Amino acid sequence: MGLGHASRCLPVIQDLQQNGAIVTIASSGRSLLYLKQEIEQADFLELPDYELSYSSKGVSILGLIRQVPGLLKKIKTEHQIVGQAISGNTIDLVISDHRYGCYAEGIPSLFITHQLRFIAPRSLRYFEFIGAAFNRHYHKKYNTVIIPDLLIQDRGVLSGRLSKINGETKYFFSGPLSSISRSDTPEEEIDLLVSISGPEPQRSIFEEIIREQIQEIEGEKVVLLGKPERSEKEHLGGNLTIIPHSSRSVMAEFFNKSKLIVTRSGYSTVMELAETGKKALFVPTPGQTEQLYLAERFKKKGWFYSVEQDKLDLKRDIRLATDKFSGFPREFSTHNSVVKIRELLQSSLTEAVGDKN
Repeated sequence: MGLGHASRCLPVIQDLQQNGAIVTIASSGRSLLYLKQEIEQADFLELPDYELSYSSKGVSILGLIRQVPGLLKKIKTEHQIVGQAISGNTIDLVISDHRYGCYAEGIPSLFITHQLRFIAPRSLRYFEFIGAAFNRHYHKKYNTVIIPDLLIQDRGVLSGRLSKINGETKYFFSGPLSSISRSDTPEEEIDLLVSISGPEPQRSIFEEIIREQIQEIEGEKVVLLGKPERSEKEHLGGNLTIIPHSSRSVMAEFFNKSKLIVTRSGYSTVMELAETGKKALFVPTPGQTEQLYLAERFKKKGWFYSVEQDKLDLKRDIRLATDKFSGFPREFSTHNSVVKIRELLQSSLTEAVGDKN
């Protein structure tokens, strides 16, 4: 899964460890490398990467459908890996962040997701029920599904239609989860922070566009490339620093010191902005309907300006994002969310012990 899924799990992992839990972390690819860099004291387990591929033109619904058989095989394999790990260790509970096969029979298994339904293009909106049915099928294998958002009426405050529920009791709205915390007295020394992320080749295309335009932007600028496998920094023009990857503590410092953040509209980034209260310019990954939906939703509400990647004009769009949009209208607290999740985990373990007795 992506780095966003890994980063939003950090507050939960850290809270578990601070309360004496022994944690085994299972992931793949860049996410696994990232978690190894962030969490020193833990056992690590490698899972198969879902390896959903995207073209340079973005996401194709038919292209994704063709990949479903391979995805189902990966889900089966990761379920076997998790089962083997549990059989050889004393594991009391499993938490999965959108890994469909990471559940276990006989012990509490919880699933973290903000995405109860996959947003389809307008022309295919009728077929969204297929994705929702796919999710419900796997959600049934878990004791509880944790939605990192606050519930208002029948959906999340931030995630909107992505997390729409129909009266089901399995879903638990914890509040947002961000590995970046708000600083009480930040000095906004960075005029522009650009965070580049997403699947290839779109990540590299976005990086190329930023490199072409950012030299013309005045002020102190930092670009994060989202490449944890690299370490060398670039210092260009005295006031531009390009960094392959940063730890979450350094990322938190950058966020709090920045006047404006240019970033994808992925949900983990949305939660980080909700936590820190920062303004942003969203550039959704082409074809990723979830990001396009969130960007459009926030733009209509007057919270964040967004622009398509191939139409990005940094000079113009920075001005619009800064002057015309407010950011989120309320504060959110990851601390409160983590406390609620901790209580849920304790309740799940207590219930499991009661069932055995």
